[in-house]
Amino acid sequence: MRCKRVYQRYSSSKSEDKRDLGPGPSTRFLNEAKYMTGLLLQDASNQLDRVEILSQQKMMSEALDTLWQEVEDGSVRVNSIAVLRAAKVVSCPEIGKHLKDPSIDHAKVLRDLRILISTFEYIIKPKFA
Repeated sequence: MRCKRVYQRYSSSKSEDKRDLGPGPSTRFLNEAKYMTGLLLQDASNQLDRVEILSQQKMMSEALDTLWQEVEDGSVRVNSIAVLRAAKVVSCPEIGKHLKDPSIDHAKVLRDLRILISTFEYIIKPKFA
């Protein structure tokens, strides 16, 4: 039996795309990452402006930097500092590198984003200290 994949569609309006995840230290990063997923799904079919995609990647990276700073300051705790460091130093820059390629491999970047989102939700689990 084959499973059918269902992808969530996002509208083009940023404020409508972001779900309210409730208060929490990872809310901004997760919102930015999920919005990036929506942009990539749109880009795969509509060829969005690359500037918008790169701008969103920068916002996602800045949200991760902010979270990292909060962890360093002691206002946020995480289940794994090593995994957070890997996300900051490896995963996020790697996604950015792929987005700058002349031809974006949407499937690969979407897969990497979904893994990063799941990693935050189920492994890193940032919490206020």
